[in-house]
Amino acid sequence: MQTGAEPSSPSPPEARPVFPRTARRGPEHELRDRAKAAKLRHRAAKARLKANRLEDRTRHLRQKAEHMERRADELDGVSRPEPASPFNG
Repeated sequence: MQTGAEPSSPSPPEARPVFPRTARRGPEHELRDRAKAAKLRHRAAKARLKANRLEDRTRHLRQKAEHMERRADELDGVSRPEPASPFNG
């Protein structure tokens, strides 16, 4: 049983005002966007360069470590089989 204070059907949702689309942004905004895009491209290029440099450095240090291990084995008189490593590319 419903009381008189509650309506029997739910009220329609409040209508929000619809604002007209804003006009296309001016050329100064376009220049700003292009400058931001250029900055991001530059940062991406720097990151790629750093990643490539780190890969080269990693490869170099791994080869150096293997050389030192072989030298240490020679001095100790230990013989080990050559490991087949995917990093020797």
